Amino acid sequence: MTTVLMNFLVEHKLIVIEPFHEDGSLKDDLELRSSDLTDLGNEFFKVVFPKWSAYIDRGGDIQKTTMD
Repeated sequence: MTTVLMNFLVEHKLIVIEPFHEDGSLKDDLELRSSDLTDLGNEFFKVVFPKWSAYIDRGGDIQKTTMD
């Protein structure tokens, strides 16, 4: 879930830090703070992330990052 989320944040330029090593693996010591996100990224965590997380908790596809 974290890798999918970080990919989404990077692809949509919602994060100002690099969460991945050069080989593409997620950094082991990654700690995400609100200051690491853009204003839109912080809004994403307030509004969209809870919906996506609830969708996954209900058995939804973790790879689905769009809401149709």
